[in-house]
Amino acid sequence: CEGAIKYMLILTDDDTLFNHALGTHDLDLVLLVAQHTQKDPKEYMLFLNQLQSYDEIYRKFKIDEHLGREKSALKYLMCCEGRFEEVQSFVEKHNLYASALQHYPFGTDQYKTIGRGLACILKERGNMEEAGVLFGQCAELRECLECLRFTKQSRLALSVGAQLELPPDEISRLAEQLAENLKCDGAHREAARLYDRYCDNADEAVEVLCEGGLYSDALEVSQARKRVDLISNIMNSLKVESEQTHNLLVEKRELAEKLAARIVVVREKRNQVGTGFEDMEHSDLYSDTTSITATSHTSSSSRRSARSAKGRKKAEMKKYSLKEGSRYEYFAIQEAFKGIMTFLAHREVMIRDMVNMLLLQGLLEPASKVVAAQQQIIEVVNKSVNTIWPPPKSDVVEEEGEVEPVSYPPEKTKLTSLLLNQFCGC
Repeated sequence: CEGAIKYMLILTDDDTLFNHALGTHDLDLVLLVAQHTQKDPKEYMLFLNQLQSYDEIYRKFKIDEHLGREKSALKYLMCCEGRFEEVQSFVEKHNLYASALQHYPFGTDQYKTIGRGLACILKERGNMEEAGVLFGQCAELRECLECLRFTKQSRLALSVGAQLELPPDEISRLAEQLAENLKCDGAHREAARLYDRYCDNADEAVEVLCEGGLYSDALEVSQARKRVDLISNIMNSLKVESEQTHNLLVEKRELAEKLAARIVVVREKRNQVGTGFEDMEHSDLYSDTTSITATSHTSSSSRRSARSAKGRKKAEMKKYSLKEGSRYEYFAIQEAFKGIMTFLAHREVMIRDMVNMLLLQGLLEPASKVVAAQQQIIEVVNKSVNTIWPPPKSDVVEEEGEVEPVSYPPEKTKLTSLLLNQFCGC
């Protein structure tokens, strides 16, 4: 054994070998190693005698703490009886709340104490949902509710409010605050439910539903409340929304046509140059004085000089610029066209609901305008998909170690439109 120690001391320094021996928790081995090093016995004997004075579990804790093994040290410390205050301090110092919570059984005083400490930290950081749930686990329902009222967890917050037996007026104020959170996040249906059920405010519920384009839901609320006046408000809002939707569909169709026409021009110019990835603003297609090679080196030099976070963000945004002749115009056109397709897919249900409501109220003209606009843009999109993303021919071109970004079409490339005779029984 001594021969092995002497050999290892040739390969490593005294401190490293001493610490490795210490990590075995075998003080006899540590002493043997220390005696073969250049360490001063006055130093290590005082340290080893102090460790020897502790009971076995606490000694392992002190050793692992000394070696910087905080998680391992905590496990030993939590096994020591009567040292919970020391556990708290150690957990706070090294931010080991998660490890401590895994050790103590749920519902125990130790779990609640550690949990409250972590919940307070999460609350200070603005992680209200996580903090609220953790306060709830620690039976701190008031603190739990104070956190949850700033989140979108409306059902959980109202459940906690019920457990606290809050009076009706407090429940109403809580629901109103939660509804505002949900409305700002676009969850109009859930926000309206809170206004209607807990705040007894059908007017606000209907207004929120109309903001979200949920006209069928708005009509249901107004009829359930027997509020004929609200139906009139819904129809007025619906007419305005239908006109805005029509204009937006027309605007998107015109953009889709422009993109489809432009990408043909860009593709032809790329083919003429003989490469798909050059700075179009400075290539010989736009200037007779600058070569592609020079532009390439200029671009590379510019990229190397813009390494800051701001520079990288600006460079990323350039990829989506539709400026004619820009370096990434081809990619930007494809991404913009994909955005139109995504817009149409997301609006499909809302447009169907709107048309249903318009026809239900006998408003055939605005319904026809919306359906016609939708049919026209979907026809343009479906016809242009193969122009935007031509059949298999790689557009990936490497230049000076960089790969050109490539845009891929959405999974669903064939969109369907509403037909007016679906609603008219024709």
